[in-house]
Amino acid sequence: MRFSMIALAALLAFGGCADKSAFGMFAMDETHERAVEQMRSGSIIQSFETKALISAVYLNPVYPEEYKDGDYFIAALYFEKRNLDTKKWDIKDHGYTLTLNGIEPSSMEEIKEKDPRRALIPIQNNWNRYYLVRFENVKGSALALKLENNQTGSVVLSYPKEN
Repeated sequence: MRFSMIALAALLAFGGCADKSAFGMFAMDETHERAVEQMRSGSIIQSFETKALISAVYLNPVYPEEYKDGDYFIAALYFEKRNLDTKKWDIKDHGYTLTLNGIEPSSMEEIKEKDPRRALIPIQNNWNRYYLVRFENVKGSALALKLENNQTGSVVLSYPKEN
């Protein structure tokens, strides 16, 4: 009897809290939802050590009016660093290449910390470097964004192509 009274009191006390869902705290606008849908992540691991991480958002479906003259990505890159000064390294310093369906980018611009375009990717931290990457329009129904290094391996992020 005593247990049932405690259980009933607990049920009544916590039952009133079910009015609001925790998912309401994660409400996103439509653009942010599309960015999350277009985000892909991958890693290159060798001998149980992470050598590189990539997270990228395909911007053409997220901002169709703004990105029309090519295939655009915001990419967050992390490489295992031999020195601690992350401001001194670049993708080529580590021997990596980034291609889309085997084609190198026509431009790759680093996005600094205060740049508002950095908000286009829903992942933010201090150890990544962020880039706006543009490729000439790729034909076909699928896109394969590939980060590769001859010594450590490669990772491919796949996207459907919206024509």
